[in-house]
Amino acid sequence: MSAMSRYLDSIIVAGYFIAVFVAGALLARRFARRETSEFLTGGRTFSWHQTALTLLAFAVDPTYMGMAGIAFIWGMYVSQWTGVHIWLTSWVAAMFLVPIYWRTRIVTTPEYLERRFNAQCRALFSVLMAVILVIILASAIYLGALLTTRLLDWPLSLSVALIAVVCTFYVIVGGLRTVLSLDVYQGAILLVTLIVVAWRVVTEVGGLGALAAIDVPGSAGTPIGSMVPPLEFDLRSETFFPVPAVLAWATVAGLSWIACNFGMVQRLLASRTEQDAQKSLLLLAVLANIACFLTFAVGTAMRKLHPGLPADQAFMEVMLTMFPTGVRGLLVAGMMAALLSSADGLLTASGTLITQDIYLRFLRPTANMQQVKLVTRVLEAVAMALSLSLVPVAMRARSAVTFVQDFFGDVLGVVVALYIVGVFSRRATARAAFIAMITAIPLAVGLHLWSDWNFAYRGFFSFAYALAATLILSRFEPPPDPARLVNLTVHTVEDVRGPWIGLKSWPGLWKWAIGISVGWFAFTGIWEWYGRTQERSPTAILTSHGVYPRGSGPAG
Repeated sequence: MSAMSRYLDSIIVAGYFIAVFVAGALLARRFARRETSEFLTGGRTFSWHQTALTLLAFAVDPTYMGMAGIAFIWGMYVSQWTGVHIWLTSWVAAMFLVPIYWRTRIVTTPEYLERRFNAQCRALFSVLMAVILVIILASAIYLGALLTTRLLDWPLSLSVALIAVVCTFYVIVGGLRTVLSLDVYQGAILLVTLIVVAWRVVTEVGGLGALAAIDVPGSAGTPIGSMVPPLEFDLRSETFFPVPAVLAWATVAGLSWIACNFGMVQRLLASRTEQDAQKSLLLLAVLANIACFLTFAVGTAMRKLHPGLPADQAFMEVMLTMFPTGVRGLLVAGMMAALLSSADGLLTASGTLITQDIYLRFLRPTANMQQVKLVTRVLEAVAMALSLSLVPVAMRARSAVTFVQDFFGDVLGVVVALYIVGVFSRRATARAAFIAMITAIPLAVGLHLWSDWNFAYRGFFSFAYALAATLILSRFEPPPDPARLVNLTVHTVEDVRGPWIGLKSWPGLWKWAIGISVGWFAFTGIWEWYGRTQERSPTAILTSHGVYPRGSGPAG
């Protein structure tokens, strides 16, 4: 790439950063006179499609380039890893968890754990979630900086600093309302970017039919064009999400990410109505799977076109070699939209978590809203500083997302187990839940350190242990006072008889849940049938490119 080409692309990307900076300042000024509570909650003014775009913007970040590398190695079947959002996690969250969140008027997800169990569960989960968010933020900043360094030849330190300054500015100045308003547009921009990149490389291999017909074996032994995962039951398997792992851990981690992760729920609670929040989850499931499918298509197509390419460079190689100057700059700007919309969500979530669950709960319960706003801003600045200090650690890691995923395997199963048992059981007690929590996490870490189990099975085992331990230990204690459980379980919601409490605000939820689930499996079947009926790719059988590091790739 010539210096002139890089210069033009750099101007476009720099112009995007300036535009976001200015837009953040203008929106912050516009919302400055609104109620200060909107700084944390977003004001509950977003429609279902706006909320879905903000959720998509938070979920999609530069790690999607790594997801293309996953498909490069394993093939299109990894789409089933994220397909669980369509046939399970989105409608379960909409049916059972959103109604409870809405009626309890919680501000953070750990707040639910205190109401249902005790303050110890809330505090421990808040600290764990804040640590997770800071680690993910460091990884996202590093990967975004790598993108600008690789494509635009910017110094890595300049890229990191620019991303940090722009994101921190509009988050601290404008709060959640400004963040969500920008994320609506950035969510649309990044989706268009993924469509353009995927369209270009899929066209190069001959279209979707040719993509489905690619018969090159992936590292799991299945054709990389196939969407059917391998059936493998070995706990020590290095295969990335075979069928048992999809059914077990992908469902657990997916539910944890979509319904227990505060960054996601913070956006759901900014919806104008409960029904808007429910609808946004189903739309998110569709949009997220479209985004994932496009990314996996890029990796699979590049496996055919450039089999010797390092897997993690597949996505960037398309942007570097298949687009002219100017268009390339616009695409990089689109990926920067993905980065900023994830980074701002991680930043607001980490600051709000500590403010609400530690500062207001234990340190200064009587603080006024101006003091809360000041403390939140300070904590957001601290979170960004901590994330920047972890960037060198991410640079030395074998994969920028490996540590994050191993950490998910250690804690996400435990987290979602407490929410599941809390929401569906009236018998679960606070002491049992806390004991299960503090024993399940060391158990998962021990498996991580002293066993060679795949992270997916390790995470599911810790989930099953925490669930069983809570239910069994609860039998040795008196049941909770029914008065404490009002609106906290599906059986004790005041205005509707459980358990299908989500149908109260959206009676058609069950139809849409069945419809999109059937649609996903029908799409999978048609894809597989179409690929088998096409003329198979004459590409020679390729040698294995190695096994993707266990635990790599984004969460389900």
